[in-house]
Amino acid sequence: MNIFFLFERKYEQSDMESIWMIKLPIEEIKSELEEICSVHYRSNLWIYTQLRRYEEDLGVRLFRKDNTGRKKGSFFLSISENMVEFNQKQHLYVSDKIKVANGTFDKIINEAKLKNAGEVRIFLGAGSTIFHLANILAERASQHPLKFCVYTHNLGVLKRLLEAGVDMKNIDVFTVKGQIDPITYTILGRLDESDTTIPYDYVVMGTSYINNELLYVESRKETGLKDLILHQMQGKKILVLTKHEFIDQPIEGLPAYGSIRDFDSVVVPVHSNADNPKKMHELAFEQYRHLFEPEIIHWNYMILKVRKSAPETRRQQAG
Repeated sequence: MNIFFLFERKYEQSDMESIWMIKLPIEEIKSELEEICSVHYRSNLWIYTQLRRYEEDLGVRLFRKDNTGRKKGSFFLSISENMVEFNQKQHLYVSDKIKVANGTFDKIINEAKLKNAGEVRIFLGAGSTIFHLANILAERASQHPLKFCVYTHNLGVLKRLLEAGVDMKNIDVFTVKGQIDPITYTILGRLDESDTTIPYDYVVMGTSYINNELLYVESRKETGLKDLILHQMQGKKILVLTKHEFIDQPIEGLPAYGSIRDFDSVVVPVHSNADNPKKMHELAFEQYRHLFEPEIIHWNYMILKVRKSAPETRRQQAG
């Protein structure tokens, strides 16, 4: 993950509009890793060999190697452009996802304290940002006198929470039945009727794209499931975003499954360096400011309350 933190930092500091445009010399990566990890690497190629082994363990490509214009033994590394699978996406914009996951966890804990609740029911949707929330649950849930009942169709969440070493004394995990999508790491299929009647405290979801307030994902099968979760499940709806989801044109052929206004809260990251060049996705997000009221402003994240529209607004937009 340290390499992806480096790529993300360089991207935020640059005037590049895409993280895939960032090319880093292996010498810079080697120096960064040696400083962070307090180790000495024998050669540039040895680092690349370790990265390839990591890719082989995951079964996905994460990096591109480019020897153009470099001397022997030197090369550039870039992030692979075809990042569509769950095991790839969980490495993208990691610091932003961790910020958002921490904000969501803090919101759940603080509101439980205010209500003096002994138990909280949470439905965790699909996606890699949700995985990072599960990671925080795995690491920090045992520190709180609160029972976490976690319902999910996210295989990444299930895998993380059920890892050896996770203290499960105050975590109960429930899942749904259906077909498994190995690309998105999601259990697909209709949820049982009983799932829509469970009084969840929170339903936490991510999305792939946002355009004109409407939400989209790449998979048509997942679109129907997200529509059901968003509009039929009980509980406060929380949308977790890195802001990279905002696009200026809809993706042709993809139906929307909902709107930002269907949610109660939105959690987004905050970048501490105001001198960094504004990216297109940041500017796109600013266009939606009128939809939100600040709920919590943290140095790492913002929790925003969604201003609700009239009931017919979403139907007019979707039409």
